[in-house]
Amino acid sequence: MNAPVPPSHRRVEHVMGIPVIVEVCDRGFDETAFDQVFAWLRFVDETFSTYRDDSEISRLNRGELRLAQTHPSVQSVLRRCESLRLSTHGYFDISAPMAALGGGVDPSGFVKGYAVEGAGRLLSRAGAANWCVNAGGDIRLSGAPEGCDHWRVGIQHPAERLAVAAVLGLRAGAVATSGMYERGQHILDPRTGLAPEGLLSVTIVGPDLAVADAYATAAFAMGRAGAAWAATLRDHGAIVISDDGTISYSAGVEAYLQDARVPARDGEMRLACRSHRKERVTSGGAR
Repeated sequence: MNAPVPPSHRRVEHVMGIPVIVEVCDRGFDETAFDQVFAWLRFVDETFSTYRDDSEISRLNRGELRLAQTHPSVQSVLRRCESLRLSTHGYFDISAPMAALGGGVDPSGFVKGYAVEGAGRLLSRAGAANWCVNAGGDIRLSGAPEGCDHWRVGIQHPAERLAVAAVLGLRAGAVATSGMYERGQHILDPRTGLAPEGLLSVTIVGPDLAVADAYATAAFAMGRAGAAWAATLRDHGAIVISDDGTISYSAGVEAYLQDARVPARDGEMRLACRSHRKERVTSGGAR
């Protein structure tokens, strides 16, 4: 007779303008660690939110703070964002969203993943080995629920709210998606200031959620050219949904994709299963 599967430890709070779900599947986990996790997430929101007048980013944008006067985390994040701007040929540009407002920076496309990465480190330090943090559809995870080989992550289809476009099986890593979801068209090509064409969504799988989120944003901003660029990302995989409904994937994601039918070669995107399923899985997808 199989032993009963213990209930997972779970907490949900609304932080950074999105629901954040933290789940731990370890026996004997001390749930007081959740207090630290959500305190960290609130600190990140208070420091980086462009919607809060008192955040350091808002004060920096208004000229009330010099960069050297900001918290070390702000300086570190902005350095990493500049590095990503260069590596994405300018398509991940945190100054672009602020151009119409007179200038400044909005690192939100990096900060959510940065916050979740910090949450994962806190869970690991608290002794958790099997955990998942889902921040509005962007996911960082480790291990697996008891009795399972991996976490199953469903990629929400951007055109069909209740449909799963693809399912990934992961024991470690991050899944980030950018595209046409509930927020509508909010990603612009920083070179033209216009909405990109050709893609509905880009999902990136990699070791770090902040970087994966930046790469997904950049690839989507490139429009049709983003699929080929995403396929070349080292140590990352990509799933791209085009505006004609085609779902394609890169070689870097093949090992995790549960229903891949055509092997992909490095540097290429290949057609994946076209059908969309309604399935109970940990849900990924941009908000």
